[in-house]
Formats: sequence, structure tokens, C-alpha cells
Amino acid sequence: MDGCGQFRGVRNRVTQGIVLLASMALLCCAGVRAQAQALGDNAVEIQALRGELKRIEARLDVLENSKLENAKPENAKPENANTPTAAQPPVGEGIGHEGMPGMEPASTAQAGAPVGQEAMGQDSMDRGPAITVDIPHVPEMKIRGFGDVRAYLANQNLAVITNSPGSPTPATQGGNSTFALGIMDMFVTSQISRKFSYLTEMGYEADPASNGIGVDLERAQITYLANSNLSMTFGRSHAMLGYYNTAFHHGTWFQTTMDRPRFVEFEDSGGPLPIHNVGMTATKKFSNDKLGLHLFGEVGNGKQTYSLFAGTTPANVLADHTGKSTNIGAYVRPERFSGLQAGFDWYQAALVPTQVPGAAPYYHQNIYYAHVVYIRPTFEFMAEDGEIGDTARGSSAVQYTSGGFAQVSKAFGSYRPFVRYAWMNPNFGDPNNAWVGRWVGPESGVRWDINTFVALKGEFDHYDWRNFSDDPAGNQVLPILHKSVNRLGMQLAYTF
Repeated sequence: MDGCGQFRGVRNRVTQGIVLLASMALLCCAGVRAQAQALGDNAVEIQALRGELKRIEARLDVLENSKLENAKPENAKPENANTPTAAQPPVGEGIGHEGMPGMEPASTAQAGAPVGQEAMGQDSMDRGPAITVDIPHVPEMKIRGFGDVRAYLANQNLAVITNSPGSPTPATQGGNSTFALGIMDMFVTSQISRKFSYLTEMGYEADPASNGIGVDLERAQITYLANSNLSMTFGRSHAMLGYYNTAFHHGTWFQTTMDRPRFVEFEDSGGPLPIHNVGMTATKKFSNDKLGLHLFGEVGNGKQTYSLFAGTTPANVLADHTGKSTNIGAYVRPERFSGLQAGFDWYQAALVPTQVPGAAPYYHQNIYYAHVVYIRPTFEFMAEDGEIGDTARGSSAVQYTSGGFAQVSKAFGSYRPFVRYAWMNPNFGDPNNAWVGRWVGPESGVRWDINTFVALKGEFDHYDWRNFSDDPAGNQVLPILHKSVNRLGMQLAYTF
């Protein structure tokens, strides 16, 4: 091969090498660009995922904060704001007996039905896409307590004039002065849902005859709130007789005076009225009516079989006869006169007294009851009157027991002086009400609210009192005792 040929061969090999090297360089560059592009795409995806994670964390923070806020009891209302002012129960919409005339103590946690998404167990998050998280609703149970301690000084044997109806006076018990433990009342409520609520009241009370402590289930009721104008209550409740029985319950801290008026006293403490009802109650309010008209109706078991030797109580499980007690009535709260309420109701039931000599086997009872109250923050006026008529089967003669009270009080700062005149006149020939005794006379005193939760009451009572004598066995028998009773009392009432 000549020199030119050799030179051309070398040149071709060099050119091929350069081309090869260039090709390899291009391939490397292309690989680097592809890898860089892939890394860039991954970085974008990673950045997007990080942003989404931050948004999710923010939504979880909102949800957690909302749950914590809803869990705080103070979130709804401060404790003091939910505690009623002593002795001033406003004439408000009581969804405590759920629509009854009167009010359920505010401290009983008669919380209104919750509203909004939180009430339905939902929290909405407004960051990022619209997402709703369902949270199960758990009923919240609230407990309040009421109690009192008292002392009495009287001109008569307190064991006789304060003894429970039909209970013998112990021979070793007696005296004109005493300290006394009042009722310790446990009040439990629960807002089950927007439509249903539950209320129960348990009383731990000392018995004057035995000096022992007993436990009574005073109320146990569930209420269905169909709407703001219609409610229904089922269970053991306080009957809708007048105003006092639906505004003041077993906790004495709420009432102005030390004790209830004798005519509206509880059945096991000598009262003649069917204070408790085991059955159902319905209340209808006419919201567009300027008179503030409310209609109500009750049906229940009525009083169980009883005698002179046992006070009357409602039949909690088995009624002693097929007929049921009924109570229908109405009351108004005029829009023009805030604090005014007036009403009337008619109660009827069958009574079956036993172990009473000469008593008929069956009585029909009618109760006619009227009330007028005017309640303002610093002024209180209440007046109620009732007539109980018992008619034996086969007879047209009606045996009447009457009673009532009128009460006025005026607040001056934390002091509230009061005056009350009360009357209860039984027919001693009526086996259904003879044992309640006659109590007629005035009461006066003053209540001092030491703070939001403690009150001190001082009271002087004067009664014309009549009741049965006791035989050697301790049973109430004729003749009728007649005494003039003067009694001075002090009471320290509290809520916790």
C-alpha cells in the first residue's frame, strides 16, 4: 500500500473514532437530560404530596380543636349563668315537666335542644375540599344536688304536729325543740337527642316517726319534644296541679319559704292532693296567641288503695282498679303582662279506701284547682285554691276538703321578706282525706341569699291545728285534738 493509501486509512479510522466518541457523548448527554427530567418530575410530585399532607394535618387540627371545645362544659354557658336566682322562679317555658305551667329549676340542667352541625355530631372543615366527618352523639348526664338543715322551736310537741299521716308517735319521742335534717335531693338530667330528654329526682329523706333515712324515687320521666309548641312526658312526674307543684320540686333551695304550703305538701308528708302522677302528660302551646294560651292533659294510675293508717301514694306498678285518673286544664301568659300566669284544671279519679270502718268500697273524686301568679325578678305573688270533692258510690252527697294559700315577697338586694297565709280544711268524715288535719294560719319570715348557692331562712308560723288522737297502739282515732301552734324555724338551704 502506498503512502496516500495509508494516510487515507488512518484518516478514516480517526474519523470513525471521532464519530464514535461524539455518538457516545451525545448518548451520555441524552441520558443525563432524561435522568434530570425524571428527577424534576419526581420533585414536583413530592412537593404536591407534601402540600396535600399539610392540608390534611390542618384539617385534623381543626377537627381536634372543635372536639375539645365541644367537650368543655363552660363552652355552652358559665356555671353561674346556669344557676337560678334563689326564690325567683320565672314564669317561663318549663321543659322540665316539659311544657308545664312553671319552670324547671335552671340548675337542673334543663338544657335546650342543641342546634347546628355540632349538635348532630358533625364538624365541617373549611380548608381545602369540603369534607364532613361524622362523630357519634353521646348523651351528657348532668347531676345537681340540693339539701337543707333546719331547727324548730314550738309551743307544742313537734312529734305530734309534724308526724306523717297514719304513723304512730313513738312514746320515747317528743319535745318542743329539735334540729332536723331536711331532704337531700339528687337531680339528674340528660339530653338524649334533639327530641328526647330525661330527668330523674331521688330524695334521701329522714322519717319523723323512725328517725331513719329513706330513699325515694320522686321523679323519673322522659320527654319527647315534638316541636317548640308540643311536648309529651312519660313516667313518674309531678302532676300539673296549679303553679307551685310544677315550679317547685323537692329541693327546698328554690322556694322562698322553708316548706311548701300544707295543701300542696307531698302525699307522704300529709298532703291531700295527688302531687305525683305515673302515666303521661301532653302540653300544647299556641305561639301566635297574645294571651299565651297553653292546654295540657294528663292520664295516670291515680292513687293506690290506702287507709287512715297509710298515706296515699301513686300506683307505681299496678293500679288497684281499671279506671285511670285524668287531669285537663289550661293556663295563659299574656304577652302584655310579663310574669303573669293564670290557670284552671280539673282532675278526676276513682278511690278505693280499705280498713276504714263505715267507708264505701268505691269513691269518685273531683278536684277543681285555680291559680294566679305574678313573678318578677324582685317581686313575687302567688295565690292558689283547690276544692276536693269525694262522692261515694250510690250517694249524691259530696264531701269537700278545701285548701290553698296566698304568698307575697319582695327582694331588697340579697334579702327577701315574705308573708304567706295558708289554709287546709278537711272533712273529718271523709275517709279519703280526714287524716290530713286542719292547718289554718299565717306565716312570715325573711330569706337571705348568702351567695349564689347558699341561703338562710328564718320563719314564724301560727296555725289553728286539728287532727286525730292516738290510741294505745298509735293509730289515729277520734276524738279530734285541737291545738294552737306557734313555731319558729331556721333553715340553711344549699345547692351543689
